[in-house]
Amino acid sequence: MKKVIVFVVFCVLTFQSWAIADAANPISVNAVNVNGKFIATDVSPIIEGGRVLVPIRTLASFGVTYQWDSKSQSAVITKGTDQIKLMANKEQAFKNNKAVQVDVPIQVSQGRILVPIRFVSENFGYKANYEKARSILFIQDGNYKVDQESLQAEDLQAARQAAISLPIQFSFKSLSSLEKPGANKDYTYVFPRGDSSRYMYYNNVGNMIVEIKDGVAKAVWQFTSGNGMDDIVSSAGQRPSYNYVGWITDILMFNDEHGNTKAVYKDDKGQQKEITAKAKSYIDIIQSIPNETRKQ
Repeated sequence: MKKVIVFVVFCVLTFQSWAIADAANPISVNAVNVNGKFIATDVSPIIEGGRVLVPIRTLASFGVTYQWDSKSQSAVITKGTDQIKLMANKEQAFKNNKAVQVDVPIQVSQGRILVPIRFVSENFGYKANYEKARSILFIQDGNYKVDQESLQAEDLQAARQAAISLPIQFSFKSLSSLEKPGANKDYTYVFPRGDSSRYMYYNNVGNMIVEIKDGVAKAVWQFTSGNGMDDIVSSAGQRPSYNYVGWITDILMFNDEHGNTKAVYKDDKGQQKEITAKAKSYIDIIQSIPNETRKQ
């Protein structure tokens, strides 16, 4: 983030499968998105043994109920007439009283109960997809449809929030370096002024250009740079013809180490301004920029 702030202050351009985790040092997941909405969690989901585990309270976000028995260290999860029983430290589970295998058992850590989300969601008719590009877990039911109206809203904050709520699709092999553990601990969204149909996302390793069209977010290009963003070290996809570098002076939105989100932008007089807000969930990184209007 220091690189970003230095650039903005001085205006100097110096600037999908499941992840495999080290069992001793599980990787944190940045956010959970259920049916197009980011939800707040009391503890971050983790990736362990190559599988994503989420706090059991997260399950309420997609319409299931649960009971935890601390004596037997087991959870009973119910939706409609279907029921799953999972036990801590056991790779055998029960669905409607029939034994089934689960690839990773429940984890109990610091009073928090974490359950394997792919196993649970798929047994209840949901799809779970972990997007390594931004460390986001997406969960969708069979009836989910993209909210096209939000994507096209005149309110740019709402439209940008809808844009980053779409899972990113790739037509090329993603740069593995951008997806390594810890790469997304710090992250920034950069938008061209007056536009919500494109953004640049960058993390601790590199950058990604994303375009939104017909309710789909597609990665266009990924790259890492050396001495300045024009010094391309590695890349994947097709470099766009438009001036994505110029977006850096428009609008940057990023997280900080104190749990805040910040937006840095230039006002109508060309003066640099900053907005700081306390983040309750991942979506709060997208702030409303004063006096900004959508380009036609």
